Amino acid sequence: MPGGGVSQQPLFGEEEAGRVFPPEPGLYLGTSGWSYADWEGSLYHAGLAPRARLAEYARHYATVEIDSTFYGTPRRSTVERWRAVAPEGFLFAAKFPREITHERRLAGVEREAERFVETMALLGERLGPLLVQLPPSFDVGGMGVLEDFLSSLPGGFRYAVEVRHRSWLRSGLPGLLRERGVALALADHPGMPRMQEATASFVYVRWIGDRREFPSGHTAPRKDRREDLRWWAERVRRFLDEGREVFAYANNHYQNHSPSTLRQFLEVYREMGEE
Repeated sequence: MPGGGVSQQPLFGEEEAGRVFPPEPGLYLGTSGWSYADWEGSLYHAGLAPRARLAEYARHYATVEIDSTFYGTPRRSTVERWRAVAPEGFLFAAKFPREITHERRLAGVEREAERFVETMALLGERLGPLLVQLPPSFDVGGMGVLEDFLSSLPGGFRYAVEVRHRSWLRSGLPGLLRERGVALALADHPGMPRMQEATASFVYVRWIGDRREFPSGHTAPRKDRREDLRWWAERVRRFLDEGREVFAYANNHYQNHSPSTLRQFLEVYREMGEE
């Protein structure tokens, strides 16, 4: 199983004169969040100050999914600092706040959603997709609410929608998203079967796993996901061949250590390219 000590070279992108590049054009691999003390000794050096983690993270990856925005729209000064720290070419994805998606379930949240998007827009060219993660209880009966919400969002940004209720399967959701150029988030977690339909010019993949399986101590991988990641690698290669960008994010709960998930995925992906 891949692991090891702190990497001295970027494995999932290359740096050049203050700019970062993905491992190949259009393939953006990152983790869900970056501020994990558990990664000291693997991605970060021991004792690295929390405020320095983003800069170190961006030496290794060309994108990250911001997890903290789920808990609330960040301060403008925070977003401006993220932009200043990240090198050119680096892209931030971000979750809509849970007040919008989980507490108010997309209803009557136009002002809050606009404020969130406008705040994240301070990232400028470093802004990637914005994720609408729906709660497991949000079923297909809310299709109209989702449609109204998507119609109210500011234009000119990339959006993705993740559903976690089985009633959405074999529904008209892909058609709805395709009409609006919104990506269907393709997630790998126990609550839903894997989906593989692309509905936008980009694809949003999430390797989530089960929080109950690996609740803490995310210092090293504890599960071999090679066969699962091979399945994903086949789809990712197809999406790229179709001319779509791919944003794929690993959660610590997938195999207990996000950096190792990305390393294993890239190994499998490159092996397939040599076959």
